[in-house]
Amino acid sequence: MGKGVMLLIGAGQIGMAIARRMGYGMKIIVGDKRKENAEVIAKILSEAGFDTVAVETDIASRESIQSMIACGHMYLCNKWYRNGYDRWRYSQQNET
Repeated sequence: MGKGVMLLIGAGQIGMAIARRMGYGMKIIVGDKRKENAEVIAKILSEAGFDTVAVETDIASRESIQSMIACGHMYLCNKWYRNGYDRWRYSQQNET
């Protein structure tokens, strides 16, 4: 198993403060409906020494939430580094 994973949904100041307090030593996946917002928070956390990745996540979409959870699971199981999240997500979206 890999290190712990934190899923942070909503790229706001309160979530970022919680991630700073609770996310030490974890992979922090920052999700927001606008990926640009998630990227800003992920960059701030990364510059502070945290291991982060930004993803687009729409909490009104069950599929989007499941995709973020799957992303976290792949980090937890170290599959991300071997297979790549974007390739995995593409394959999930194009299954018949």
